[in-house]
Amino acid sequence: MACVEPSAWIEWSPRLELATKPSAPTFGTHRRKGSVRNAYKFNLPKRFVSRESMAHNPSQLLPSELIDRCIGSKIWVIMKGDKELVGTLKGFDVYVNMVLEDVTEYEITPEGRRITKLDQILLNGNNIAILVPGGSPDPE
Repeated sequence: MACVEPSAWIEWSPRLELATKPSAPTFGTHRRKGSVRNAYKFNLPKRFVSRESMAHNPSQLLPSELIDRCIGSKIWVIMKGDKELVGTLKGFDVYVNMVLEDVTEYEITPEGRRITKLDQILLNGNNIAILVPGGSPDPE
């Protein structure tokens, strides 16, 4: 069983190959006009926009940029289990492993909510569910 109808088959020709192959890169020049990559236009959803297109709208930030702006300020971290942490974000990596200082840990137990104070903590990014910049689990 054929994937394409035989009437739709295209006979190979050197011209077809030259028309579809991108030209070899040359040093010092960029030949993007004739490349295959630029021959197709894709209508991407708004969530797949580039950094260049976000430059005119500062309200749209990538998640890593938002976390980067929170360094040095309070952040509320909701973990996958029954824990929540509030502390000052000192740093993070590409896996969103985080270092927090002056941390208050809130743990939900069968007896009620347990609060623990910690000087510094390293969080594994795999266990983080939600990050709330400047947030706090206590309504004030």
